[in-house]
Amino acid sequence: MKQAGGHKDAYKARNRAALLKSAQLVLAEVGLGATIEDLADKAQVSPATIYNHFGSREDYLKEALDSVWQEWILWAYDGRPEGENLETMMDVCRKMFRINRTHTLFGQVLNKTFNDSNFVFDALRPSVVSVFKSAAKRGGFDSDDFEMRIELWGHCVVGIFQGVFVTEKLSPEQADKALRVSLTILNLDKKLIDEVTSKPIEI
Repeated sequence: MKQAGGHKDAYKARNRAALLKSAQLVLAEVGLGATIEDLADKAQVSPATIYNHFGSREDYLKEALDSVWQEWILWAYDGRPEGENLETMMDVCRKMFRINRTHTLFGQVLNKTFNDSNFVFDALRPSVVSVFKSAAKRGGFDSDDFEMRIELWGHCVVGIFQGVFVTEKLSPEQADKALRVSLTILNLDKKLIDEVTSKPIEI
C-alpha cells in the first residue's frame, strides 16, 4: 500500500510540475490576463484539473511565477547561499536586468507580468523579504524600520524592472544607477552602496 501511495504522490508531483511549466509558457505569451481556458488549453487538461491542483487561476499563476523565479535565482546565485551578503544580492539583481542574454523565457515572463506591479510584488514578496532578513542576520546591513524600508524598496525595484522589461525605457546600465538610488531607502552608507552596485557583472 505504501508503494502504491508513493507512486500516486510521484505522479501527482509530476503533473503539478508539468502544469507549472505550461503556465510559465502562457505567462510568457499572454501575461497575467490569461484566462483559465488559455491555461487549460496550453496544458491540454480541463479547467477542473487546474483547480484540483491549485484552487484558483490567481494561485496557479502566482505559483508559476514564483517557480520560474526560484529556478532563475538558483542559477544566479550559482551555489552560493541566498542572502549571503548585500553584494551578492545586488549582483543577482543586476544580472536580472540583463536576463534576456541568458534566460529568454524568464525575460518574456517579466515583460508580460511586470505591468501588474501589485501582483508581482505579492507573488515574490515572501522570498525577497526572507532573503533580506537572512542578509541582515549575517551582517549585511542593519536598519531601523526594517519591514517598512524593505516594503518601500521592493516597490521601487519593481518599478525599475518595469522600466527594463515593460516600457523598455531603462537600459541595464541605467537600471544599475536606479538601483543605486533605491538602496538609499534602506539607510545604507553611500560608500557601501557604490561598492555593491559598481563592479562589473559576469553573466
